[in-house]
Amino acid sequence: MKNNIDVIICTNKRLLGLKKLIHQILNQKGFFNFRIILIHQSKFKPILPNFLNSKKIIYKNIKKQNLSLAKNKGLSISNSNFVTFLDDDVQINDKYFLYSLKYIQKKNCDLLFSRINQINSKLPLSKNMKNFDIKINYLNTSCCLSSSMWINFNNIKKRYFDKNFGLGAKFGSGEETDYIFSYLNSNGRIYYSAKPLIYHPKEFFELQNFNKIYTKFISYGKGQGAIMKKNFYNNKFLFIYLFITSLLKSFLAMIFYALIFKIKNSIKYFALFAGKIFGFTNYTIN
Repeated sequence: MKNNIDVIICTNKRLLGLKKLIHQILNQKGFFNFRIILIHQSKFKPILPNFLNSKKIIYKNIKKQNLSLAKNKGLSISNSNFVTFLDDDVQINDKYFLYSLKYIQKKNCDLLFSRINQINSKLPLSKNMKNFDIKINYLNTSCCLSSSMWINFNNIKKRYFDKNFGLGAKFGSGEETDYIFSYLNSNGRIYYSAKPLIYHPKEFFELQNFNKIYTKFISYGKGQGAIMKKNFYNNKFLFIYLFITSLLKSFLAMIFYALIFKIKNSIKYFALFAGKIFGFTNYTIN
């Protein structure tokens, strides 16, 4: 099996902030043929920093800020048999490629996700991330984030993200969940590895104001609700169950945090609850 890898990074931030991550990618242990495909979402094409002037880096600028469109642009450029996505603010271990490819080959994965820890911490980025390996099904996708996604195109045909989901889209989250469902619908082999070789800055939720929390999480909720509606006719009973249990969890969390006077947490779950209803009722099935 050839180990040709395309690393897709989508950014709309200052390119100078990518210097450390680019260095970590270029210094991965093992022997790989790889390229970095950098998709910059900006209305203006900037002067590239010197560290981006490398034969290993393909730079493309798109004017519209839509994360799924940016990922699709990267996929359309890619011609490698392995693709991995990285967020522009993560750091990676120098054995990240080596371990991930060995795991993919061992499990014969179509898609692989891995645990992401907070930078300089042993804590996971999300409480949904497990400390044990699991095979992904419709009920446990919450541990999967696209910033650790690997795709094995030796096994599967190329698919693109739905442009209606993700940051900058009508439904502002869930593009990776929708992508996972598309492969689960065709019996894809998807795994989650608990070995943390990728690190992400911690989000300081408690420092955000009420309006920012509401705006952020209602957008997340819209994506989650719309995904349930989109997949409803693939398995009506399953997705009604997933939607109702998801609503119930948000509602109960909202009440619980209100009762103990953690108002920001209560607003978060109210926004998720409202967003899920909006997303489900407003998504139109083609």
